[in-house]
Order: sequence, then structure tokens, then C-alpha cells
Amino acid sequence: MLNKAINQLVHYALENHFLEKADCDYAINRVLYLYHIDTFEKEAIDEPVDFFQVMEELLDEAIQRSLIENDITYKDHFEAKIIDCFLPRPSELNRHFHELKRIDPVKATNYFFHFSQATNYIKTQRIKKNISFVYEGKYAPLEITINLSKPEKDPRMIGLLRENPDTDYPKCALCMENVGYYGSSDKASRSNHRVVSITLDQEVDGWGFQYSPYAYFNEHTIILKKEHIPMKVDVKTFRELADFVDQFPHYLMGSNAGLPIVGGSILSHYHFQGGRTDFPIQKAEIVHTIKKGRVIVDVLDWPLSVIRLSSRDRTKLLAMAEQMLNYWQSYSNPDLGILAKTIECHNTFTPIMRKQQDQYHFYLVLRNNRATTERPYGLFHPREELFHIKKENIGLIEVMGLAILPGRLKQELDLIQHVLKNNLPLTDYPELKKHEPWIEKIRDKVLKAFRMDLFLQMEVGRIFEEVIEDCGVFKRTDRKAFIDFVEKACR
Repeated sequence: MLNKAINQLVHYALENHFLEKADCDYAINRVLYLYHIDTFEKEAIDEPVDFFQVMEELLDEAIQRSLIENDITYKDHFEAKIIDCFLPRPSELNRHFHELKRIDPVKATNYFFHFSQATNYIKTQRIKKNISFVYEGKYAPLEITINLSKPEKDPRMIGLLRENPDTDYPKCALCMENVGYYGSSDKASRSNHRVVSITLDQEVDGWGFQYSPYAYFNEHTIILKKEHIPMKVDVKTFRELADFVDQFPHYLMGSNAGLPIVGGSILSHYHFQGGRTDFPIQKAEIVHTIKKGRVIVDVLDWPLSVIRLSSRDRTKLLAMAEQMLNYWQSYSNPDLGILAKTIECHNTFTPIMRKQQDQYHFYLVLRNNRATTERPYGLFHPREELFHIKKENIGLIEVMGLAILPGRLKQELDLIQHVLKNNLPLTDYPELKKHEPWIEKIRDKVLKAFRMDLFLQMEVGRIFEEVIEDCGVFKRTDRKAFIDFVEKACR
């Protein structure tokens, strides 16, 4: 069985173009070493190869031979190492990517994206578990995803984490040191990980291009600075984003804000995220327009406060963005709770760049991370009464109208249906305690609904819309003040 499985994997690697014929013997011998065996027979493989079935057989064999424990973390590590036996070195992949990029950037990203999927770096099977639906909101259709793709850790692994102190290598999940890293009890498998070097803002090969292993949208891309420095948003950020969309105009790219509360989940490593997709924010209606020379400034109708700059003139566009940032960083409006500074600075942007037919579209989302005694999680953060659906920071992806919600919601929504259908007491289900006020509020409507599951999905969408509305510094009712701010910032 092992002999055939290795032959099937060789066939699969050749068919998916991440192994050259000249490297077959080399790759086979590396796999044999992993299994501590020194005999092998080549077999002709004529039928299509089911990668996941073959990999399951290889992992079962490794468990039977006591090479790894039957745990998802150990299995992931070993699987990535098996795949790595067939992969080109990072420099070889980089060389091929840039050869294709010189011909056509789309061909280059198509190649790298297929490579990342075929090698199971992008966890396609696990991503399929996610539950996704659309909520037709007040502003535009919002996309909702309940994230079920990341596997939960086995309790034994959690115990190992306590016993084995964390190391600072790699420093974080985005660092370049992850390329080829086997993994540990608390760090993901990266043996099959490859990063393409790119140049932004004259930093030659100073940046890495990779795909997200747990993608939330099409060709979900992470662009990371090779140097481990914290997140920030400044004029240099704007140039870097513009450089990226100049090189890869078929991708949208954005940055999380560089401040706590409003800055996403990873503040320790400077990086961008984007992909080959359209986001709900791009469908937002325009409520006010100002023309400043060669730059069009639009105020958008969106849950958060968004300014969109559009121009074919990159220099003028970036100059206007810099002017907007400078004005916002010093802007206060105490009547609306907006203070630029207390002990520390509070105002920043979540910037998002798109280039379509030589026209730049630069979305500047106004963020403020001030917290108060009454709102300790943040004045412009979701209210605590909405935490039962989404408590985590509202970062770049949510800002654009795509909700990434915790996996616990699937089981909890199923349980809510069970409780209401059977008229069971909520007090018997402690896991639903956080949802109690919401359940009581919607109980009658849920019971009358033709499809309870669809009704609850729409309720989740409605709450997510409220979640991102809470993050808006200028509310819909503050539109006059928002337009006044934009007009003054443009002067």
C-alpha cells in the first residue's frame, strides 16, 4: 500500500507541475527516508489521483509505524513534510514566478495560486466546511462566513503547550522564518510553505507574497514585510499599496490600521491583505462628491465612515490621501466623541487600494480607537450586547463587508432552533446564556418563520451590520458633520 501511495503522489506532483521528471528519484528517496524504509518499486499510475485519499493512507501508515501520533497537529506537520519532498526550493519557485510575471502578472499569480492549492498549503477541504451566506443589508449585500475551517486543538496538545514554553522562532506566523519550518505544538506546519519575493516602494525583494492557508475569499493574499516590524499606516503605506496594484492590477490590496482595537488580530508584523475578488464596500452608493483637480473625492454610504479617492494620476491621488491622513490625525469633534489625542493618538485609516483600467480607487476608512470607562472595549467598537455574535477586533476584512464569525455559532444556532422548536427552558443550556436577550427578543418571529435556519442567518447578518455600524466614527445621522470634515480636509 505504501509503495503504491508514494507512486500515486509522484504522479500527482508531476500532473500538477510542482515536480520535474528529473527530480523524481530525489523526491522518492526523501519520502522513503521519512518512513525509514530503503526499498521501492516504481509503478505505472493510469487513473486520476485523489490527493486527499492518498495522503490519508500515507498518514495512517505513519501512525501505524509509530512515526507520529494520531493527532491533527502531528498529522499536519508530517503531511507538509511529505509534500515538501516534491517541491522546488524557494529560489526556484521565485525564479519561475518572476519569469511568468514578466510575461503577464495574471499568469504568475495563477501559477502560484494553483501551486498553493495543489500542495495543500491552502486548506481547500477544510475551507469547504465554512458556512457562507449573504445578508441584504441597508447599505449593500453583506457577506457572512461562519469559520469552521481551522481545526480545534486536541486537549493533549493544549497540555503540551503548557509544558513546552513558547519560543521566539519564528517570531510570528507571518515571519519569513516560517518557510520550510516543520511546526511545533503551538506553531503551524510550514514545510510546504513558499513565499515569493517582491519589491514595494524601492525596497528590492523586501516583501513577501503568499496566500492565506485558510482563505476567506478568492485568492486571499498576504503581503508581508520581511523585516519583523509592527503595523503602521502612513504615507509610505500608501506608496506601497499603489506599487502593489501597479504590479498586480487584478488584485485589491489593503492594510489593517496600526492601532489596538481597530487594527485587526496581528499588530506585531507589518503586512497587507487582499485578493482577486470584489467586496461589498465596492457596491456602496455615493452620497457626496467633491472634485479636486484630477482627483474625485466621494463620501460613501457605508456602516463605517469611508472616503473614496479616484484618479488616473497616482501622484495627485497619493498627495490627496496624505492630506486627508494629516487632517484626520489632528481632527477632534467632542460632540461626536471623536478625540484625536488623549495620552496617545487615536485617529488612523484602514486604507484599501484597487486599480481598474488605469484608474486608482483608494478607500480611506476612518478609525478611532479611544476607549472610555463606559466603553472599555472602545468607543467605536461593537457594543457588548453584540459580543454574542462578534467580539473580536473589526479589521480590514470586516470593514469591507465580509464577516468572519466564530465557528461556535454553528452549534449554537442549531441549538437555538432545537430549544425553540421543542419549547425547552433556556436555563438548561448554559452555552446559550450569552444569546438569551437576543433569543427572547426574536422568539415569536423565529417560531413563525417558514425556515428557522434562514431566519436566524438573516438575524446574524443584521447584527453584523450593527457591529460594523458601531465602528463608524460618523454615524448616518452625522452625515452633515462627515461631509463638512471631508470638505475641510480637501482644502
